[in-house]
Amino acid sequence: MDPNAALTRIRELLKASDDLGYVEGSDQNPAVGMLFHLIDAVEGLDQWLSQGGFLPKEWARTAVTS
Repeated sequence: MDPNAALTRIRELLKASDDLGYVEGSDQNPAVGMLFHLIDAVEGLDQWLSQGGFLPKEWARTAVTS
């Protein structure tokens, strides 16, 4: 998997999700709510890492240094 291509696709999907109009606490399918929580978490992690934040512990312990 090309991580750069994956990140580009993730960002495209995050942007597209803004148009879906999920309303927290509505009576929509619970799976939809879970997906929107996942979207929020991925978006937050992307912003954190893009601004120089540290990797999550699970990723950092397996990171390869050159």
